[in-house]
Amino acid sequence: MAVQTKKKKKGSTDRRNIWLLVVTTLLVVGSIFLFTPPAEKINQGLDIQGGLSVVLTAKSTDGGEITTEDMEASRAIIESRVNALGASEATVQAQGTDQILVQIPGLSDTESALNTIGKTGKLEFARLDSFTDETVKTKIDNGQYITQETYTDEAGNSLPSGKTSYLEVEPGTYTPLVSGTNITNVSIGQGKTTSTDYVVNVQLDSEGAAAFAEATKELVSTNGKIVIILDGEVQSAPTVDSEIPDGNVSISGNYSLDDAKALQTVLQSGSLPVSFEYAQSQVVGPTLGQEALYSGVLAAAIGLLVVMLYLLFFYRGLGLITAAAMAIFAIIYLGILAALSAFGLFSLSLAGIAGIVLTIGMAADSSILTLERFREEIRMGRSVRASSITGVRHAIVTSVDADLVTLVSALSLFFLASASVKGFGLTLALGILCDIVMMLLFKAPLIRLLAPRSIAKHPGFWGVKDSLAAADDYKALASAEGEGVAAAEEGEALDAKASEALAESNDGERGAQAAEAAAKLRGKFIKRDINFLGHRKVFLTVAAVLVIASFAIVGVKGLNFGIEFVGGTSVAFHATGDVTTEQMRSAFDEAGEPDAVVQTTTADGEAGFLVRTTTTSAEEAAATANKVAGELGLESDSFEVTTIGPDWGTSVIQSSIIAFLVSIILIIIYIAIRFEYKMGVTAIIALLHDLVLVMGIYALVGREVNPNTIAALLTILGYSLYDSVVVFHRINDNMQETDIKCTFMTMANHSINQVLVRTINTTLTSLIPVVAMLLFGGETLKDFAFAMTIGLVCGSYSSIAVATPLYAMWKTREPRYAKLAKKYGPEIGRFEFAHPSVSAPVVAIKKAEGPKAAKGGSSAAAKKPSNTGKQGANAKSNHRYRKSKKKQ
Repeated sequence: MAVQTKKKKKGSTDRRNIWLLVVTTLLVVGSIFLFTPPAEKINQGLDIQGGLSVVLTAKSTDGGEITTEDMEASRAIIESRVNALGASEATVQAQGTDQILVQIPGLSDTESALNTIGKTGKLEFARLDSFTDETVKTKIDNGQYITQETYTDEAGNSLPSGKTSYLEVEPGTYTPLVSGTNITNVSIGQGKTTSTDYVVNVQLDSEGAAAFAEATKELVSTNGKIVIILDGEVQSAPTVDSEIPDGNVSISGNYSLDDAKALQTVLQSGSLPVSFEYAQSQVVGPTLGQEALYSGVLAAAIGLLVVMLYLLFFYRGLGLITAAAMAIFAIIYLGILAALSAFGLFSLSLAGIAGIVLTIGMAADSSILTLERFREEIRMGRSVRASSITGVRHAIVTSVDADLVTLVSALSLFFLASASVKGFGLTLALGILCDIVMMLLFKAPLIRLLAPRSIAKHPGFWGVKDSLAAADDYKALASAEGEGVAAAEEGEALDAKASEALAESNDGERGAQAAEAAAKLRGKFIKRDINFLGHRKVFLTVAAVLVIASFAIVGVKGLNFGIEFVGGTSVAFHATGDVTTEQMRSAFDEAGEPDAVVQTTTADGEAGFLVRTTTTSAEEAAATANKVAGELGLESDSFEVTTIGPDWGTSVIQSSIIAFLVSIILIIIYIAIRFEYKMGVTAIIALLHDLVLVMGIYALVGREVNPNTIAALLTILGYSLYDSVVVFHRINDNMQETDIKCTFMTMANHSINQVLVRTINTTLTSLIPVVAMLLFGGETLKDFAFAMTIGLVCGSYSSIAVATPLYAMWKTREPRYAKLAKKYGPEIGRFEFAHPSVSAPVVAIKKAEGPKAAKGGSSAAAKKPSNTGKQGANAKSNHRYRKSKKKQ
């Protein structure tokens, strides 16, 4: 019966795994349908595909002077309105003293853009009986405030144009009852009259609600009307048929759903301090350039191909699983992006590409982590089938924890930041969710299905032959030591001499042979622990010196901020003929502006260029433009120069910093709940170390800091956190589950070595495509790749040299681990088996001889008992020590 139950359970497990793979297949097919072809189905941002460039000119509403504060407030409000329309990557800049430049990716309808972003948004409620203009009052009372516009065709027929005009009212001809400042919430509802009309529901604050309640109470008996006015136009004038005491007001005006959403966006973002009118519009090309994008994508693709070949070389058949997992991840990811694009909720920008690069790296990381843990559990003596269950489960738990830590950061950036940082947060969050889904639906079921059937039968092809051979040698060593295979494997890694001496002392010649075989192990894994934490003071000193040096360099040389942060000048070239983007960029480079941002433009059917530089002097910019025009054979009057403000204004920078700080706090809270707060704190310290070093190197080489750099820094944030959490997770597992007794420092060092192959391989898989982009990509992508290259190296290094040493030093101070440190001494590698057998005892280290035994870092277990009787006595003594230790 027991056998039948086991078979039934195994068959049930197989069916579940098969069904999970079927679900994965359906998701892949659906995703391919959604994103094919990608260029059409996935919206592209302004820096990739270009879009509409609109210049808005400010007009004072009260005849007063337009101030700098008014323009900055207006810029921030317009930016929030554009962001509220979705995750599109818009550019919003102050230009001159009274203009704002808005560039919206993929948009070609100037009027719809103006209706959303340029509307003043001044909302007022007024009693009809407060109007002084009798003509206007009569029209409103008769419902003549909305007119459906018409046009006359060639035959003279009057036909509806589909446009609606509203009755205009002059300020001062009515008394406002409530204004937009009293609004606390705006939502959309279905109209009462027809299913095609929508209303905008407004919730007023206590002051507005009180004023509205008083007015409706007075007007209800006479069926008076309250007029709703937006930007001087009457939207509706509902009759008061009941008192409205709660401040819930509905605005109706025959709105379609799009109209209602546009009005909601305007009201939510607030009223512009000044009004704007359309000045000019033109279609602009991408700042990245299709040539640069193509070369960057090609370089990254070649890099990924090299990565795949490396994984196949290193993991053999298991590398195919990793390649398939990354391909499935990419397909499902693109399907989600296409679905969001269909609803206008996503536009791919360079920052979004950064998020995709990071998540592809994480997908590779989780795959490599799974394969390494699977191979490790085989070396520990488990069967291939058992390893596919326990090893994959451990790896998935670790990956999910690391993913969730990064997800906390991604969601903070998405909900709290703005501009391209918001787009990065979105792509990163979606990628993390895809990675988790891919692990659960594809990777784990596939390995579990293949393990007993194919992997166990063909270990050479699947790349586990070395692990199986190592398991046999570790089993022989474990038998000689009287320990479990996992404990013997750990002991051999921690202190090979002590472990092998114990095997020989316990089992004579056979033990010596087992020890010799264990010493000659071959395979693609770390066999002896590298003493990283033994040099922790050197690592931390170097890290501290580098951080101080970075601050000093930034303080002395400063950072070379791009036009997005400091503003500059904009040069518009007209009628440029056959001049290419690269020719224009090269001309500005030779004229002394190597960091100029070049975009193609089309206005009135003529090709041109819009070039932005960090030069703040209009005269200097004009002189540079003259040089460029002369070199390219353009007319001297073919360009105009305008000063522009930063599109990464104060509000964007502040929101990004707030999002970053909030993400740090939330990460520490999550890690504290999941593990402990000390892990969170030291992971953040390592992260800050990485970011400071990148900024120091940027200041040292004088490279421009632009949004591409910020995207790379955010990517580094994800890598650094992921790497630290993987190491911490292994330390946590080892301290709870191991059969080895040692200091916390020794176990932390062993944990680093256990995940070291994974760290090397994941760093290489992430670094190779980025380096390819740095060497062969376009100039714009090189900014991103440069920061990424530095950050990837720093992120991998800091988890070993900063995060883990600080955490281990902090933990060693705890009373529990302080006792172990006192017992074993400061050397890395001293250990005892937690459960020694009577036939193969491990001598407990006596306090009196501890310092002597500490020399050379060998365990006292290496001492050979002189006779069997003494050996047995030592065993009993050791068992008594363990019992008394547990009582403490």
